[in-house]
Amino acid sequence: MFKNLRVAIREKYTEDQAAAEALGMDKGNFSNFFKKTPEQIQKLRGGTIKKFEQAFPEYNIDWLFDRSPIKYKSEIGDFPFQELPKSSKSSNTKSIGFLSDDELQMFDEEGNTKFYEISQGVYRMKVPLIAETAKAGYLSGFADAEYLEDQEYIVTTVSKFHKGSYRAFRVVGDSMDVDKRTTFVHGDIIIGREIRKDLWKSRFHTHKYPFYAFVTINDGIIFKELIDHDVENGVVTLHSLNEDRKNYPDFKMQLEDVAYIYNIVKREVEI
Repeated sequence: MFKNLRVAIREKYTEDQAAAEALGMDKGNFSNFFKKTPEQIQKLRGGTIKKFEQAFPEYNIDWLFDRSPIKYKSEIGDFPFQELPKSSKSSNTKSIGFLSDDELQMFDEEGNTKFYEISQGVYRMKVPLIAETAKAGYLSGFADAEYLEDQEYIVTTVSKFHKGSYRAFRVVGDSMDVDKRTTFVHGDIIIGREIRKDLWKSRFHTHKYPFYAFVTINDGIIFKELIDHDVENGVVTLHSLNEDRKNYPDFKMQLEDVAYIYNIVKREVEI
């Protein structure tokens, strides 16, 4: 199983570590993926399939999963009676091979997160993963780029980017877990872009970015949906997606008790 995928990894990334980073997986999840059965592969989420299409854009996704003899998307038209996949655009992607830490720095000279174009319209970014156990003491060195370079990190891909400073957080608990399309389960990783303090006096764009991570001064990191922003008084009302209102009621928080705010721009789902 996955004979073709292993071939593609050797050809494009050389090493498993680089392939895992391109797929947004840690070492454990990457290893476990190869234990999946054909039946489990058939049930892969659309988001997971998209990650493989982005990490291996020139390869036929069905070939990667040993379901087709056609290796490259560009070859599909040469075979009769083959149905074109939805993503049939050929790619001019070049193999980038293994990227060392020196080649994939997290920050530029101004402290902004750096992006690396790996194919047309696809960018790779390296983001520090903030420890879930962080409390008040965590704020020491939080904004220090040199400090964060030594921390655990994730590598992910995005289709567009905005200049700024990004952080990744791991979802803890079930307060944001709900049986709906938009849900965040324990273990998911969320990526947020910092909102500068001078922008806190303007109403946040909750329609475009409803979810936020608040790094508080005394109570650690709080991840919630923002449902109201009282700009004049510097107060936000936060909401849990879990419908158990007894255990997870809405609550207000003073922004003067907050050190950093991140609007969530991406979620990495555990497979």
